[in-house]
Amino acid sequence: MIAFFTPEVALDQSLHTYGGGLGFVSGDFLRSAYKINFPVIGVTILPRQGYYDQHIENGLMKINYVNRHYDGILERTGIKFTVEICSSSVWVEVWRLPEGKFGAAQILFLDADIDPNDHISRLNTLQLYGGSRDSGANLERKIVQSLLLARGGIEALKRLNISVSKYHGNESYTAFVPMELACEALKEGKSFREAVEYAKSKFVFTTHTPVRAGNPEYSINSVMRMGGYDKFFDEEALRKIGSDPFNMTAACLRLSKKTNAVSKKHQETSQKLWHWVNGNSVAKRIIAITNGVSRDYWQYEDFRIAVTAKEMEEAKLKHKREMIQYIVEKTGRYLSENVPTIIWAKRFAEYKRPHLLFYNFNQEKSEWIKSQLKENKLQIIYAGKPHPDDDNMIHAFNRLLFASYELPNLVVLSGYELWLSKLLKAGADVWLNNPRFPMEASGTSGMSAAMNGALNLSIVDGWMCEADPENYFPFGTQIPGGDQDSFDAQELKICLETTVMPLFYGDKEKWYKKTLAAKFEAEKYWTSDRMVLEYQKLLYID
Repeated sequence: MIAFFTPEVALDQSLHTYGGGLGFVSGDFLRSAYKINFPVIGVTILPRQGYYDQHIENGLMKINYVNRHYDGILERTGIKFTVEICSSSVWVEVWRLPEGKFGAAQILFLDADIDPNDHISRLNTLQLYGGSRDSGANLERKIVQSLLLARGGIEALKRLNISVSKYHGNESYTAFVPMELACEALKEGKSFREAVEYAKSKFVFTTHTPVRAGNPEYSINSVMRMGGYDKFFDEEALRKIGSDPFNMTAACLRLSKKTNAVSKKHQETSQKLWHWVNGNSVAKRIIAITNGVSRDYWQYEDFRIAVTAKEMEEAKLKHKREMIQYIVEKTGRYLSENVPTIIWAKRFAEYKRPHLLFYNFNQEKSEWIKSQLKENKLQIIYAGKPHPDDDNMIHAFNRLLFASYELPNLVVLSGYELWLSKLLKAGADVWLNNPRFPMEASGTSGMSAAMNGALNLSIVDGWMCEADPENYFPFGTQIPGGDQDSFDAQELKICLETTVMPLFYGDKEKWYKKTLAAKFEAEKYWTSDRMVLEYQKLLYID
């Protein structure tokens, strides 16, 4: 059995256990594992308040935290135990998603928001990644959440008598999993070197974040003190594992037998980013397994069975009307099914550049896109959540929101969850993806959009480097640095003006033939079924 440890997982609207793309990929991985009968069990935490609920109130984005109860959705296993955190016992209850529910493999959820834990201990799994500054997040709580995931997950698997052949860490938040495996070996009398080798034999790792700042680092002292690792080795040994400060990704790289990036371009970026770990001996072994999406979950049936351009057009118009009706009910704004609709919907992060269409909002460069909206030549929809502590991106969301009150054909939606993601992908004519090169690890939203008749308008980064350029609209530079945003904004305008809009308005049959080709490509190459089979072949087999 493969034990798949992940900090978040997205499976159903009723299960608020995800924050963004990492959760979407985890959910699709577990769906495909169940579908192809591959022996995997998921392990994650149960954040009763999830990431956060996003609303628009009085013209501004608002963040709300809501406690959720999972009786009737998850099963109680009846298993409770304590794990030691910072020399204190923390109680953990194990919940379970039964195998096959939501079309996924079995998943264990770890919950510390229970009696007899004190108030502080109960907060440790309440929100994803320890929450926000307004809800009491701090570095120590983030460390504790990773410790609870590792220690609680390993103990839960033991108590359920599940034999694990490999532990798979999905992103660096799982770094304490191999640490715990090494400590178990040390308890059995193995030397430090032997314990490290044992952990490496049992642990494989997937890295996602291609920017050093996005990979958690903690003080050596905090990790040693909170993890109680001084019972097993000294600080110098801890530095050999995670460097100083303790870098969670470096620890995963050093304690894993195999590591993968999530696209071929990301493999190249990761090898450069982590070249300093063990003199590049670890980084150069990073392989590429490109992400994929669950066709069974994301693709609507009418797109699935479409084999002609006419059938693609009929399916698109049906779902576009459904999306337009939702927007009317949500915002009172009316859009047209006959105007090309661009959708930018993903996590609001600075490197993803939600502002690029309106680059230099109040200056001449953004006047073109504003004129297209006013003249009813384009429609644009935005959706997505900023991190609750990212004031700049909350401001960016609100700035677009303010613009939507003044500009026709511009809509900004709140509450970007699974259901809304599916609705928008099926309703979009164009799915816009414009991260700052080379900061996109893979990106998967465009894969499921293509399965539902949307054409990607994208920077050539992440998985798009592997896609057929005939089946999407590429733009932008692949040379980082300089005035990259300004250049890409101009290239985006040119691509819309000279390629996208003339094709949509000038030759509908050719447009839908292109959507059909993109759909066929996504169905063949960009599925999580393929991804899981590659994990089985390339990562799990010794």
